[in-house]
Amino acid sequence: MSIARLAIRTTSEAWRANQPFFVTVFAYILLALIAAAHWNIAINLKLYNKNFLFFGAAVTLILLAVVLVRLTIQRPEQPLRAMKDLMLANNLPDRIAFGLPVALVIPLFFSMFTSIKGGLSRIQPFYADTSLVAIDRAIHGGVDAWRFFHPMLGFGPVTFSLNVLYNLWFAEVFIVLFCIAFSARNGRLRSQFLVAFVLTWVLIGNVLAAAFASVGPAFFMPFYGDGTFSPLMDYLQSTNLTYPVSALATQNYLLVDAGFDGPRLGSGISAFPSLHVAVATLNAIYLWRFGRLLRWASIAFLAAIQLGSVHLAWHYAVDGYASMLLTPIIWAIAGRMSNARPRLQIGMKDLRIEMD
Repeated sequence: MSIARLAIRTTSEAWRANQPFFVTVFAYILLALIAAAHWNIAINLKLYNKNFLFFGAAVTLILLAVVLVRLTIQRPEQPLRAMKDLMLANNLPDRIAFGLPVALVIPLFFSMFTSIKGGLSRIQPFYADTSLVAIDRAIHGGVDAWRFFHPMLGFGPVTFSLNVLYNLWFAEVFIVLFCIAFSARNGRLRSQFLVAFVLTWVLIGNVLAAAFASVGPAFFMPFYGDGTFSPLMDYLQSTNLTYPVSALATQNYLLVDAGFDGPRLGSGISAFPSLHVAVATLNAIYLWRFGRLLRWASIAFLAAIQLGSVHLAWHYAVDGYASMLLTPIIWAIAGRMSNARPRLQIGMKDLRIEMD
């Protein structure tokens, strides 16, 4: 088969592989635009363009550096040919054909998501916190969840460690996302994850966040004038004097940002359900099939995110519990939405068509 015909087939297969993802994203954007017009929510579809451009450039430079170091060590007689063979051996043409369209759409999706999240209070004023506090207490023996876990978490080094892991959530999210997006194997599972990823952010982070509008423990006092969680905030402030707790600065940024109109990077306050826990759960579901190390590392990370979300005053425990129950349902729905038929897989490295 000629390279030209193979390129056409690769492009066709890439479109088919990404079609459920594209349909889900653009259906969301259309509905979000309608909602934004109805509730007068400001939209900025270029919010994350520069950030993702920088991220993509950084990853490209890192990969290029790895290739150059490898070639320097091996010292092949024909470096350019060796570089080409290395790229084909790692199926790079397929990976780019499958992953680049997804990578180009992701900033658009997140810009719309953040715009809607920043305007949730226009859709539904915050109201659900007192009910969530009551549910938390009912689950945890009549005490707030943070008090229930505090005997084992209330130590400076533990708080610092949970804060670091909580910040690493962003790294885990995008490492897993882009590794899957640029994978050219197991098209059904790849498609299911990408659709589930979008649905998780939309349903957990927009739809249910609006339906159960809540701010979380860190913002309980500013929004409700109630000092229920002041002891937790006092603990975090005192710990921050010795062990940095960057969550406090982020919470202050979000609180100040809530007083402005229009979307900004990372803006928007919502508690129930926990998007952090939901995405960590989704990653754990996906990684469960890839051996013990990734399986149990993802489970341990999920547990740390759930505990950290409560201990760092981001969430009520029930926020995370709900996310852990809802995400497998979203995963199952995404499986039905994705094309479950076996897909033709293009093998550019040996110029022939392969089957998964």
